[in-house]
Amino acid sequence: MQHPVYAVHAVRRRYTGEVFEWIKKLRKQTTPTRKLGSRDAGDAAVRVEVAEFAPNILTFLGLTAYLRLEIYEAAARAVGGAPSLKAKDVLARVAGVALSKQQRLTDEIRRRGHEPEQLMEPYTKVIDRYVARVEVPDWHQHVLFLYLVSGLFDDFFASLAGGLKDSFRSEAIAILTESTGRDEVRELLAAEIAADPALANRLALWGRRLVGDTLLVARDVLLLSEGRPFVASEVEPVFTELIADHIRRMDGLGLTA
Repeated sequence: MQHPVYAVHAVRRRYTGEVFEWIKKLRKQTTPTRKLGSRDAGDAAVRVEVAEFAPNILTFLGLTAYLRLEIYEAAARAVGGAPSLKAKDVLARVAGVALSKQQRLTDEIRRRGHEPEQLMEPYTKVIDRYVARVEVPDWHQHVLFLYLVSGLFDDFFASLAGGLKDSFRSEAIAILTESTGRDEVRELLAAEIAADPALANRLALWGRRLVGDTLLVARDVLLLSEGRPFVASEVEPVFTELIADHIRRMDGLGLTA
């Protein structure tokens, strides 16, 4: 029997096209996510909330801790290629925040009597493949990845944490909604684009690629839910708000999503 985490891979190509279509539509009109069971007249589709797909707490902790570890490593690599001391300082602080989040999650894992590496291990393949797809040698693209992906994943996992049936729920949301350093990264990228306007087109194309790959990982995560079955026609609209947030971040840099 195929593991549910990989079941969605067969529809990746179709789904990536759908993501781009959503982005084009959302630039004209943003549709709010409706709660499970609400229906508009003549609309038979039920749209659900991300929180309804929350996995068990140990799955959540292992997956989120490993993802934050990867984001920390990405931030640390960005420091090494930074063209100025100011850029190094901004990215070093971002790396520090990412590491702090990861450590708070692993501290909770240990508090529950588990070793972090044991809970993180089952999710390394999915995340490592994703990182391999989006890893680029270009420093500006790498920093845009750090800015956009960290925001998208934090938003997504904070929403997912809202459905945890566990006392750690509130702390998980607080960890993931901590955005220290994100505005500074945006300002850093904006200054780089202003200094070299030719960057804009290249980064805009890269941003479009990133959102598709990132949301595909988020879709994989929904398959880990133990409380709600995955039905494509129901879950695809849950990404509307995430895509809208992505558009706002891109617009804030003067890039077309």
